[in-house]
Amino acid sequence: MKFIFISLVLSFSLGLTGCSVFNLQQDSQVLESQLNKIQKWQVRGKLSVVSPEDSATGYLTWLQDDEDFDLFLSGPFGQGSSRLVGNNGQASLTLPSQEPVHAPSAQYLMNRYLGWEFPVLDIRYWVKGQASPHSASTEQRDSMGLLAGLQQHGWQVEFSRYQRQEDTWLPGRIKIKGHNFKFIFAIKEWTIDYD
Repeated sequence: MKFIFISLVLSFSLGLTGCSVFNLQQDSQVLESQLNKIQKWQVRGKLSVVSPEDSATGYLTWLQDDEDFDLFLSGPFGQGSSRLVGNNGQASLTLPSQEPVHAPSAQYLMNRYLGWEFPVLDIRYWVKGQASPHSASTEQRDSMGLLAGLQQHGWQVEFSRYQRQEDTWLPGRIKIKGHNFKFIFAIKEWTIDYD
């Protein structure tokens, strides 16, 4: 009798484990489509940058509306605030006490005026915890199907501190290393517009 009871408990436990694994796999398949629906959002947090010459920490507010972005940096970066606005075809950068400068590429402006190799177009996807569709990538996922690591365009990206936003899990900390730079973005607040 005791053997039958133990067998039933083990069978029931294995059945529950099988359901859990199935649900986790199902969640990972749904996750990508959920992230693709998030096209309009805002994040606020702390950004740390380490380059071969220097390191700095400041605060970043980032608004994204489909292809249009608006990044506002404040704090030690240039002893004031800077603003990068644009989309895939053009961008403008405003530095402290200067007139805005314009260029066809946000990445060019960041490199030319801040000295940063900053992959603006890719980070739009990385910040949500997904690979950029602009090139091939190698991904590592955790047991829930969430992106834990990514290699893309010569960058190594690590994701952690995921936080639930309605029905979606989004990263709270993103570490980006490559091209002699390291960026750490600690996200304090997500605001998502699902319309």
